[in-house]
Amino acid sequence: MSPRDSGRLGGASRLRIGIRVTGVQAGVMMALAAVAAGAFFAVRPPDAYGICMACHGRDLVGWLANNQLGTSLAVAPVSLVFPLLTTVGVLIGAAVAAVGSGEFKWRGPDSPLKNFAIGVLVMNFALLAAGCSIRLLLRASAADPLGLAGFGAMVVGVILATFWLRRRALR
Repeated sequence: MSPRDSGRLGGASRLRIGIRVTGVQAGVMMALAAVAAGAFFAVRPPDAYGICMACHGRDLVGWLANNQLGTSLAVAPVSLVFPLLTTVGVLIGAAVAAVGSGEFKWRGPDSPLKNFAIGVLVMNFALLAAGCSIRLLLRASAADPLGLAGFGAMVVGVILATFWLRRRALR
């Protein structure tokens, strides 16, 4: 036990490994792993296909339904053979990071039905506006009317949410 662990209250002490990985190092390692996996599995995403929880989640659910239930739901061409597991990777990565840093706290929502309804609306509007902000910005830069309208709506939403969160925090 190190001297810094001996002064802790409580019976359990944590042993920490001396290896420190920064966010940039982890990002570079994951990017290289993603490129290697893409080359190994011959994954070729369509143009303007960013990291999108809405689109990749839709493709994952569609792929699972098509393969398990025999349905014919539409999925992106990149997810025909095997789905993009971005959504699963982000959730697992966030959980591992939260547990590793001691920040993980399991809490239920204050209003489960309200949170579910908001989640359904956010997912539907994200899919309606072409998914992720990266794709939306790429479409807006090409002067696509839906991309321009969606990007403008996203900017207004971010501004309104910032004011709402600031007002809520100051109460």
